[in-house]
Amino acid sequence: MTDPPPKKPHKPATWYRYMDASSLGIEIAVSVVIGAAAGMWLEKNVTHWAPWTSVIGMMIGVGTAARAIVRTARTYTKQLRDQDAYERAQSEAQPESKSESPESEQESA
Repeated sequence: MTDPPPKKPHKPATWYRYMDASSLGIEIAVSVVIGAAAGMWLEKNVTHWAPWTSVIGMMIGVGTAARAIVRTARTYTKQLRDQDAYERAQSEAQPESKSESPESEQESA
């Protein structure tokens, strides 16, 4: 049995890819700011463990930002891998054209 040919991968519109990439920067900034602000609020109102609660809140924000980066990188890697597999299958499926080699062209001249 032969494997069925791969489906053409879903390719989002160009504007969507740009919007997705630009939202990553916003997500990084917001997660770090929210983590730091939550840490400072906890430090001021609950724990009074200066500066450790602020540092912990900032690190949680940085961890959330790193998670967003990894998620976006995995998404783009999957899209590129699917596109590459589709193009490879398309090139293998096309019959190779018989073109004369440069040596045979020189002999006939």
